[in-house]
Amino acid sequence: MDKVLAIVEKEWVEVLRNKLILITMALLPLLFVAMVLGTIWMMQNLPAEEMNDAPETMMYLTQLPEYQGMTLSEIFVTLLLDQYLVYFLMIPLFVPMFIATYSIIGEKQARSLEPLLATPVQVWELLVGKVLAATIPAVLVTWLAYAISVVGAFLITSPALAGRMITPVWLLSILVLVPLITLFAVSLAVIISSRVNDIRLAEQLGGMTVIPFVGVSIAIMMGVVLLNWQTFLIALAVVAVLDVATVYLGAKLFRRETILTRWR
Repeated sequence: MDKVLAIVEKEWVEVLRNKLILITMALLPLLFVAMVLGTIWMMQNLPAEEMNDAPETMMYLTQLPEYQGMTLSEIFVTLLLDQYLVYFLMIPLFVPMFIATYSIIGEKQARSLEPLLATPVQVWELLVGKVLAATIPAVLVTWLAYAISVVGAFLITSPALAGRMITPVWLLSILVLVPLITLFAVSLAVIISSRVNDIRLAEQLGGMTVIPFVGVSIAIMMGVVLLNWQTFLIALAVVAVLDVATVYLGAKLFRRETILTRWR
């Protein structure tokens, strides 16, 4: 365990020296926080007649139990907030990808993996250390961005509307799905980094994982997909399967003989 912690500390020291990664890690969450709070503020200040222009195609939603007693405009704003939950789940896709790809490909480019493997450190200790070094900051940054958004929402809008962001489905999505999605992103970075030697290419390939999330966010905004327990359980099952698959493949590729013979 001491070796794993030493590797984590070493990785964090390297990250802190790279201002570009730090700026990227901070900029993306801040952007999402600004989007959420800015949207809520604009909705609060829209004229009443404009709020009543919510799409009539969403009329069927007024009959659903979770939207009973809400006007069509209130449902529209709620769906908009639910869409932003998906955006929060994108943060752990980007942040660890930057750290993990820089860490692994940087080692490959510097030819420092081979000497490191010549030390008493085991390959699994090296892999776990790199995974934790990328996972922990990403999870904490996402949780912090979410906490700031919730506090800001309660300050600028009604408790009823802001309370949508602290429902059980929201909280479990942030507390459970965020770590699982982060693990998927880091494992994917290991897989990509085993095949490419360019950090920018690795980040571009990893960035393609947001495409399904964008599709889901649009479906939520249109009322096609509802944010409820069924949706949460389906998402949990899908991410869990992806985690198992990518962790297994990543661990298979991150082996001593593979690193020494193919990571060039």
